[in-house]
Amino acid sequence: MTDRDPVIDLHHHFLPRAVFDHLKAEAGGKRRLNNEYISISLSEDLYDAAQHLRVMDEAGVDSAVLTYSGVSLLGPDVCRLLNDGFAEVRRAAPGRFLEAVHVSLHDTCAVAELERCVADLDPVAIALPTSERGKYVDDPTLLRLWQCIAVTGLPVILHPALLPPGASRDYALERSCARPYETTLAAVRIAYGVAPKVPGLRVVLPHLGGTSIFLRGRLGMFFDSREPSFIGGFPKTVREQEALGLTDDFDSAWSCFYYDTAGSGGWGPAAKMALEVVGPSRLVFGSDYPLEVRASHAMREMIEMIDSLPTSAENKAAIKYGNGRRLLFSSFR
Repeated sequence: MTDRDPVIDLHHHFLPRAVFDHLKAEAGGKRRLNNEYISISLSEDLYDAAQHLRVMDEAGVDSAVLTYSGVSLLGPDVCRLLNDGFAEVRRAAPGRFLEAVHVSLHDTCAVAELERCVADLDPVAIALPTSERGKYVDDPTLLRLWQCIAVTGLPVILHPALLPPGASRDYALERSCARPYETTLAAVRIAYGVAPKVPGLRVVLPHLGGTSIFLRGRLGMFFDSREPSFIGGFPKTVREQEALGLTDDFDSAWSCFYYDTAGSGGWGPAAKMALEVVGPSRLVFGSDYPLEVRASHAMREMIEMIDSLPTSAENKAAIKYGNGRRLLFSSFR
């Protein structure tokens, strides 16, 4: 027995060996694949389930949701390999690994693949990219997919495109700046363009919401539920928003989101701001292993960052475990 809090990792990357080998071939055997749509490090740890378990044990992580929606753009065949591969790994380590369904935003049969996985496998979430080869999450052709997701009751775990449109690889800008911005754009599209049409959605934003926490005040300035297109509206101060009755509408529009704690390298001030802005009930633990966090001591540092937050022991336990468990296991399937 241990006196530590249990931990569920909702930002944990894995690739079945078949998908890894496909990407390695695309990269010509190099450690990193860079092409028109993908910028990805090909660590051998990505497909080594035993190594994942060792790192989780050493760091004190009990369960991890396996995802890698950044490669969904490779098409429906790769998504099916992801889904079946995740199921195989999950069955080999029940309770330790949890599975998320992956579909391509360009796949006209994405709903059928989602329904197959829900019926035949045991997913706890759906993993989607923020965009895919120029197609965004609020594209009208995706409405049926979003409606199907709502019917399953499963939460969506979002992840930025591995190479966001227009991103530069100079100075690792595609990773340090473009991906958080891409996450923010997707959050706005979901809050204003998807969630109003599909009630009941629950979406996990990676990396503490990209830049949406810091930009929350500015997003509120240009929010106007009276003008759905938001075109031509005047910016409004906090007091003006309140006087117009827009504050509650804005908060409601953003109420479908949860925020994982990965993405800042364990830098506490970012998590503290998220705690203050969205509250402890909307934060869930994420490590970003084995990419941005590559060893057990680094994963442990991410847990210790939560332990250092200025909030109660109950809230810290909720961020590390309770919120994630309710999110993943409270579906109405």
